[in-house]
Amino acid sequence: MPRLIFSRTFAQRLSIIFLCLITISGYAGEEASVVPNANLEIRFTEAAVVAQVEVIGIHRDVDSALSEPGMTAISGYVYSAVPDQVWKGAVADQITFRLGLEYCDKKLEKGGRYLIFASLDSYGRLQLRSCDAVVVESDAEALLAELNEFTTQG
Repeated sequence: MPRLIFSRTFAQRLSIIFLCLITISGYAGEEASVVPNANLEIRFTEAAVVAQVEVIGIHRDVDSALSEPGMTAISGYVYSAVPDQVWKGAVADQITFRLGLEYCDKKLEKGGRYLIFASLDSYGRLQLRSCDAVVVESDAEALLAELNEFTTQG
């Protein structure tokens, strides 16, 4: 039986191409806006922080293990934000949260306003665990009204 032998460089390039194809296929059929989940109570209960924020800074979360000379592997983005309104959790004047590409391939915009449902990772840092954990403010009007009603009811 013939044996195929690949060089390490070729195998690495092949794996990068494969990852790119998987990422590209993830974009097919997706809508541009993030649609909120219908079950607010579960989202609220599971979140450590529920807040309306404005993004003031975006930083790449670099994966050093996958990066190579001339190629930087990004595993997500770390956002700095100013909270406008907080429904749950204790936050400072500025917060930082991560949105990993393993959870959502959307990149938030600097200056953008969002409703976030953030949880804590194993190190106690805020992170968003899905695309549903962040809602563009312009798409969140009904959800904000429901959230205000939900929190006043207790």
